[in-house]
Amino acid sequence: DKFFRIGNFMKYSHSKAMAVFYKIVKLAKNGVLMIIHIYAKVSYYFKKTFA
Repeated sequence: DKFFRIGNFMKYSHSKAMAVFYKIVKLAKNGVLMIIHIYAKVSYYFKKTFA
């Protein structure tokens, strides 16, 4: 019974860790896309203004 509970806890904490990991990955992807978008806008603006 004790062993079963430990197994359950491990499963639970693992799924929690995976959820957090996926959240971080998703945020990182969104952040990268946003940075690329802003960079593209800025470089386009600079080309238009200073070229």
